[in-house]
This record gives sequence, structure tokens and C-alpha cells, in this order.
Amino acid sequence: MRDRSSPLRRAWRVRTLRRVVVVLVLVLAYQAWLAIQASGKVAEGVGERRDARGRFTVSVELGFAPERYHILELQKHGRIAGTDGNTVRLRSVSDAGVDALAREYWIERIAPAR
Repeated sequence: MRDRSSPLRRAWRVRTLRRVVVVLVLVLAYQAWLAIQASGKVAEGVGERRDARGRFTVSVELGFAPERYHILELQKHGRIAGTDGNTVRLRSVSDAGVDALAREYWIERIAPAR
């Protein structure tokens, strides 16, 4: 006798497919969480004082003293202007750079440079 269940139901019985679907859902949930929490990290006034190239300086606040890894990751989005405790000042940051920085879970806040 032929199996009359739907193709979706038959596919769900395959263990590998179930695992792939679960992993995909977890990855999408994590990306959604990053996007939601990123919106609250950027302070008002970021990007108001732009240079001739449309870039600006920001202060990136971490919950800890930055280590080599963090400095290298921050350099992907701007030039390091200095550090002060848990704060790193970045120059020549673009709007896309701020968006990418805000998605990093280890960054607490992005504010205009003082």
C-alpha cells in the first residue's frame, strides 16, 4: 500500500532534514535578536558631524577593557584614535560601519565622539 501522507510530512520524518531545519531556525532567531538589540546601542547624534568624505568619529563603549581581538575588529570599520578605559574612539566611520558595529554583541554603546 502506498504512503498517502503529504510530501512535507514524509520529508519531516528524515532526521537530517529535521536537524537542518532546527539549525536554520536557530540561526535566523539569533540574527533577529542581533538586529533588535542593535537598534538600542546607537546614541542620538552619531553621524551629525561628518567630514568631507561623509565619515565621522564615534566612541565605542565596551563592558570591559578592549583586547587585541576587539581592536582588530573595530579597525575593520574605522581608524583607532585612542582608548580610555573601556572606550575606544574610532575615526572615519561610515553609516554602514556603525550598523555593523551595533550588531556586535560585545559592544555596549556607540556614541558621538567628545
